[in-house]
Amino acid sequence: MLDSANQGSGLQSAAAWQELQVCAIAYSATAPGSPLLWPLSAQLQQLGYPVLVLDASQAESADAPGLRDLLAEPAWQATSLGPRPAQASVAALPAALGLSQLDGLESLLTYARRYAVVILHAPVEQLAPLLQGHATRPLLPLDMQPRGMVRSYRQIKHLALHAGLSCIVAGAAAPHESFARRHADTLMASLAQCAERHLRMQPLCTRTDPGSAQDLRRLALLLLAHSATLTPGLAAAATLTPGAAMAARVAPAPVFFQPAWNL
Repeated sequence: MLDSANQGSGLQSAAAWQELQVCAIAYSATAPGSPLLWPLSAQLQQLGYPVLVLDASQAESADAPGLRDLLAEPAWQATSLGPRPAQASVAALPAALGLSQLDGLESLLTYARRYAVVILHAPVEQLAPLLQGHATRPLLPLDMQPRGMVRSYRQIKHLALHAGLSCIVAGAAAPHESFARRHADTLMASLAQCAERHLRMQPLCTRTDPGSAQDLRRLALLLLAHSATLTPGLAAAATLTPGAAMAARVAPAPVFFQPAWNL
């Protein structure tokens, strides 16, 4: 499943990315991240980053192959698999099953070799084990429905207890929606106070106009600034002996080749 193409994709496909930035956007039935997910993905692409979205709100199937199917292939074949950045500004794969099978974020280095940014769009229960041990802040779209504060706090608490991570809470409200803006500000202030008091953590809270390119770009840069950085050489060095690990840290990172899996 590939989204529409945009300018600059040809230049992006020619680049060999030596690092992979992994961002996370939480998904829930009452506060789906998709109203922010796709605009933020487009903003990152416009900044020059080929983006791959692993979308756990969509399940893999025979008609819609995704991450599960990619992971089923031998790792040595990964250079010929995966959606191609040259074909779309933002590539997306269903990932509800595949993310549960993923053996750590480092596994993505094999399958996302021509991308600069991977966005995980999944419930916090799936995100927490994958993000544990990484210096990152997932984005939590603010739940503004009745009892939304309770549900949002539970997401913050889950990430704190199971991954040791704080987060970015984003309330989406347009300038003309004065009640929604006040409601979002009130909810975020209460969430920040509760998180600081009970979890000893201070989430970053921000209100975003989903119709403003400037607001979306600011939020995209904030998300990128709090992403997990995966470096091929350092990921491999983690499993080496101390002497070999030191050599790996000073060795040049491998050059990746373009996947060619058409979905």
